[in-house]
Amino acid sequence: MANTAHLRLIKSGVQHWNLWRKEKFSDQPDLSDADLSDLDLKGINLIGANLIGANLTGTDLSGAYLSLANLSNAYLSEAQLIGANLSKTNLTGVDLSFTHLGQAILIETKLSKALLIEANLTQAVLNFADLSRANLSQANLSNTHLIKAILLETNLSNANLQGANLNRALLSEADLTRTDLSNANLSKADLSFARLIEADLHGANLNGIILIEANLRGANLQGSSLQKGQLCQANLGGVDLSHADLKSTNLKSSDLINANLSKTQLVDTNLREAQLTGANCHHSSFLHADLHQANLSETNLTAANFTAANLQKVDLSRSKLLATNLSMTHLTAACFEDARLDRTTQFDHTICDYIYLKKHEQDRQPSHGKFLEGELAQLLWTQSETINLKFHNGVNWTAFAKALKRIQRIYPQAQMGVQCIEHKGNGVILVKVHTAPNINRAKVHKDLMLAYVNTRRQFNQQDQTFDQAFTPESLQLQNPQDIINHLFDLLNPSVNSLP
Repeated sequence: MANTAHLRLIKSGVQHWNLWRKEKFSDQPDLSDADLSDLDLKGINLIGANLIGANLTGTDLSGAYLSLANLSNAYLSEAQLIGANLSKTNLTGVDLSFTHLGQAILIETKLSKALLIEANLTQAVLNFADLSRANLSQANLSNTHLIKAILLETNLSNANLQGANLNRALLSEADLTRTDLSNANLSKADLSFARLIEADLHGANLNGIILIEANLRGANLQGSSLQKGQLCQANLGGVDLSHADLKSTNLKSSDLINANLSKTQLVDTNLREAQLTGANCHHSSFLHADLHQANLSETNLTAANFTAANLQKVDLSRSKLLATNLSMTHLTAACFEDARLDRTTQFDHTICDYIYLKKHEQDRQPSHGKFLEGELAQLLWTQSETINLKFHNGVNWTAFAKALKRIQRIYPQAQMGVQCIEHKGNGVILVKVHTAPNINRAKVHKDLMLAYVNTRRQFNQQDQTFDQAFTPESLQLQNPQDIINHLFDLLNPSVNSLP
């Protein structure tokens, strides 16, 4: 309980109280459990006071001196603490919801498990403060100083930390869902296992940050600096990292699926076993980056620079590699299934023993041995201008001709034409169709095969006699070029008459 003399004195006014404190500076005020709600206590000296359990709801403590005071279990909801000095104060578990703490000094203050919901801490100084497990959801912490603050498991969801200084702060397992951290300083802060889902970090300084296994799905990191950051196993799916600087960052085994990495600096970055499926890496720099066994399938790598990068065992299936620089890149065992590239894709001095043209280490090229100088580029350039159509148990050539003609009309820019026909054994026939570069071969392949299947169904019994001219047995007896010539001698009248 409060000292009755101290309680009577404080209610007589701030001037009398401060004069008494000056004269009796060694006395410790005891205002525990006192009801001081709605009082005007601006500028009061409560240094070292016992305010345990005190009711300060709605009290105006602007400019008050509360350093070293014990306010544990006190009630401070809606109090005014603008510019107050609460350094080294014990506010453990205190309800400070809706309080105004703008420009307050809270250095080394104990605020663990405190309630600061929608509190205003604009420009407050909380360096070295302990806010672990506190609830600051929807609080305004813009331009707040939180250097080396402890925010372990703290709830900062929907809070405003714009321009805040969190240098070397501990935020492990903190909840920063939809928090505004734009232009904040989080350099060397530890956010391991933190939740930053849909957080706004654009323009933030994240150099040396630790985000191990943090969840940043849907966050905005546009233009942020993450140099030398630790983000291994982080969830960055759908994150906007365009124009960001990730030089020498550790992103090993991270999830970057559908992330925006356009014009991003990833020089010397560790992306081993990272998932980048569907990511946009247009004009990004991966100079000297390590992407060993990373998944870049369906990724836009147009005009990206991979000079001297490690792309061994990388999945590049259905990726877009137009004008991509793969010079001096290590590409052994990479998968290029349906990758889109052309002669603007650079392979100068590429280091590569072999690649796969199908996923799951299928269709090794070369089938034996190693590539000679220039063979890789020539193979992939040729492959990029060819659609391989595989037929089992023969081909209905009339249906094929009609289907091809139809697709030629749909894709005139593809400039398609039969390149060669091969008998692969066991009744399998491979038809290679030449195309112009820069087309979506996977889509054209799908549409052509679908057109063939649908057309074949329409043919009656008379069409089957046409197929017999090109059985697997007849293919074995003829020169491939003779087959092509004979095929089109037979098909041209039919093709020309097709609608």
